Amino acid sequence: MDAWARMFGSRGPVPIQVRYQDGEPVEFERRPVRRGSRFLVTDVRRRWIETSPWPFPSPEPVGGDQLRCWHVVARVADDPSADPREFVLRMRAGPGVWDLVRVPE
Repeated sequence: MDAWARMFGSRGPVPIQVRYQDGEPVEFERRPVRRGSRFLVTDVRRRWIETSPWPFPSPEPVGGDQLRCWHVVARVADDPSADPREFVLRMRAGPGVWDLVRVPE
């Protein structure tokens, strides 16, 4: 483990790219792109705003220390017969940096 990770902890959530429409996520994929990693959002269970755990101040003038969060149900885009999975999508205010956490079953 390098000094940076020991000092600030390792990043847990997976960075992702999200496509959204009318302020709601509709599709996302993990970065770097992996086979079968594109998901279509089928349901939004819950929305909330939480304070960012990132230890550095945001360059954004207002709201940069907040995360908009969605608890979603999504299915793999390439396999419509697969069971849907639950995820939490978080978007940092301002630059639109997203991360993803899979909800344990």
